[in-house]
Amino acid sequence: MLVRLFGRNFRSIKEQFELSLVAADLTRKEDCNRGTIAVPISGMAEPLRLLRTLCVYGPNASGKSSLLVAAKALRWLATESSPRSKPDQKIAPYEPFLLDDKTKAAPVELGCDVVFKKSLLKYEIKFTSKAIQTEFLTLIDKDGEHKLIERHATGEVRGQLILDNEANRLYVREMQPNVAVLSKLAQHGPRNGKGSVNLYFKAIQNATHHQDYTDAALETIKVGDSSADEKFADDPEYREWIMKHLIRAADIGISDVRTRRESFKIPALIRESLEENGFPEKIPDTRVIVEFLHAGAKSGTIDFGQESTGTKKLFNIASRWWALANQEIALFADELSASLHPRLLNGLVCSVNEPTSEKVRSQLIFATHDTGLLESQDGLPPALRRDQVYFTKKDAQGSTELYSLTEFKEDARAVHNIRKRYLSGIYGALPSVEKLSL
Repeated sequence: MLVRLFGRNFRSIKEQFELSLVAADLTRKEDCNRGTIAVPISGMAEPLRLLRTLCVYGPNASGKSSLLVAAKALRWLATESSPRSKPDQKIAPYEPFLLDDKTKAAPVELGCDVVFKKSLLKYEIKFTSKAIQTEFLTLIDKDGEHKLIERHATGEVRGQLILDNEANRLYVREMQPNVAVLSKLAQHGPRNGKGSVNLYFKAIQNATHHQDYTDAALETIKVGDSSADEKFADDPEYREWIMKHLIRAADIGISDVRTRRESFKIPALIRESLEENGFPEKIPDTRVIVEFLHAGAKSGTIDFGQESTGTKKLFNIASRWWALANQEIALFADELSASLHPRLLNGLVCSVNEPTSEKVRSQLIFATHDTGLLESQDGLPPALRRDQVYFTKKDAQGSTELYSLTEFKEDARAVHNIRKRYLSGIYGALPSVEKLSL
């Protein structure tokens, strides 16, 4: 589980930022432990309470996506840079703040704290377009801090995982400058045992899932990554879970689904381009076709391409939603609300924030413009707690400022309409519309 994401000099973010999922002590009775996960940590008298959901609001181009993409960049470096980086290749996630001469060629810094068993794991990395300068993996438990990986600007790599294992020492002796030590040892090092990085690797990986849910992304054919579609076609229990918990539940007139496979040929030039840009070497030559059965005076199937954008969106989020229900992951979802009715979005967020089983220990971090999540519906509290709301805005230098709703000291009256107060400008982070005209 994710405790916090932090960094500096990434995309529109110039200064240090921190996105914390540690729950605040809220005084409203209806909040209490709603939307939180109690996590026992060795050496702590009380469990650490982490938020199940966190949402970021702000004007267009204020840096909301930059925060979410920071998790994607960190995940790529930590878990994917070894198999995907060729010698002398530029580090793809290097995107510094460009509106300042001091930062546009300076290193990017990213990091996260995650739960690891009953301890905390901290991963930090600092890099330029050509090389990783520093990288640290630290385990924090009741006995103190344990430096597992220490990579310094001199190129020297130390740490317990290196000193205690001959194979790891061998693999880091000649480190490719654009490859993370954690990623390399996960790919080439011991698979298990005291010297293995795999459990730490998976903890970082599970805490930094990222998905782009903009409408444009829905129309993109994800060639070479059909595992979700394959699972939908081949696993009846998984398919029925998706139909029951998302498709039919959304009341969009769909009663059943059929799947089939058809050949899928890619021109050689496109295939070469895909492989050069990091797609799997073996791109499948078949794909799964999904056809939903619609109820009506005359029931029948409709080609998926002719389904509404909302239906496509539900199917697009299905695999990740199943993971949220069944795995311990943190999902960064960009534009989760795109093409979804506000009431449906509210239901989806509440399903994560207030799951029917305490066994669900996943987290959802997303950006949206839908302010309906900030006010009560059907006499119930807002979908989001006050500590689950963050804002972004640009300063005079074009840099993103990030701040939490909890920074505004307000009383605990349940009648507070956070949506109304936000739109009235009390919290800032609103677009300027005065100069818009025809």
